[in-house]
Amino acid sequence: MAITFPPTETLDGMRMVVSFPADKDEDRILCAISFEALEDNFRGNGIPPLDCFRANRASIEEMAARFISQGRFEPDGSILIRSQDGA
Repeated sequence: MAITFPPTETLDGMRMVVSFPADKDEDRILCAISFEALEDNFRGNGIPPLDCFRANRASIEEMAARFISQGRFEPDGSILIRSQDGA
C-alpha cells in the first residue's frame, strides 16, 4: 500500500483550502488542508497559503498519508486536514 504525492497543489479560495492529490495503488485521492490549519499548525500567519503549504509539504503529506492509512475520509472520499488535527 504505497502512498505517493504528485508535486502539485491548488489554491481553492472558495473552500479556503490548499488541495493536493495522493495516489494509493491505482486510486487518486483528493487531499486538502484548510487555511486555518496552515495558520495554526504550520506558522502560516501572514504567509500566502501556497507558500506555507510548499514550505511544510513533507509534514502535511505525512499527515495526509496517516489519515489515508487510518481511513479518515470525508463523506465524499477526500481527506481534509483541519486546524484541530494538529501538526
